[in-house]
Amino acid sequence: MIALQQVSKSFGPPKSRFLAIDSVSLCIKEGDIHGIIGASGAGKSTLLRMMNALERPDLGEVKVAGRSLTAMRNSQLREARRSIGMIFQHFNLIGNRNVAGNVGLPLELAGIPKRERLKRIEEYLTFVGLSDKIHQYPAELSGGQKQRVAIARALVNQPKVLLCDEPTSALDSQTTADILDVLSRINEKFGVTIVIVTHEVDVVNRICKHVSVMDQGRLIDTYPVEADI
Repeated sequence: MIALQQVSKSFGPPKSRFLAIDSVSLCIKEGDIHGIIGASGAGKSTLLRMMNALERPDLGEVKVAGRSLTAMRNSQLREARRSIGMIFQHFNLIGNRNVAGNVGLPLELAGIPKRERLKRIEEYLTFVGLSDKIHQYPAELSGGQKQRVAIARALVNQPKVLLCDEPTSALDSQTTADILDVLSRINEKFGVTIVIVTHEVDVVNRICKHVSVMDQGRLIDTYPVEADI
């Protein structure tokens, strides 16, 4: 489903480049829940952002569902990203849009007719347990509710892949458990391949089927979750 082949990425001016990702190869199978874990600065989020070409590698290739993102033009990438949802640590909701407006935004950008938009908004808000919050605004929601809205927004395009960048690190332990349960149900019900960047071993142990460990831009190893990490 997701294949990274010898990808590298550097940042900064030519004379003092920082090597954030160093020749990483990784294969994530369809239907997996795959964790990427490591210390701050290990390159986890940069690697995740390569999986939807928000960061393009300096070297190497990224394929999703057999299609090379690194070979695509911008117009092709926009279409490809509709099958790749993403959620973030700090939710990234639009404050002056209500819940329905936030969830429906990707559908508006994709030109989906209003009737279909409303149907999908209601469907996915019901799935994440927020159908009663449809007219509220982000400022009126708790952190866990905001993340559920962000998850519903990521699902409305019915993606094949869901990329999660530290999705629970801003939440308390009970809310974290609730969000991880939602992600597990997404994987089970819709067959979505999920990749989770985290520094929390408990998150990996609770939800992931496989985990990759990164350190200083390198992929150290990949394990089934049952193995000691």
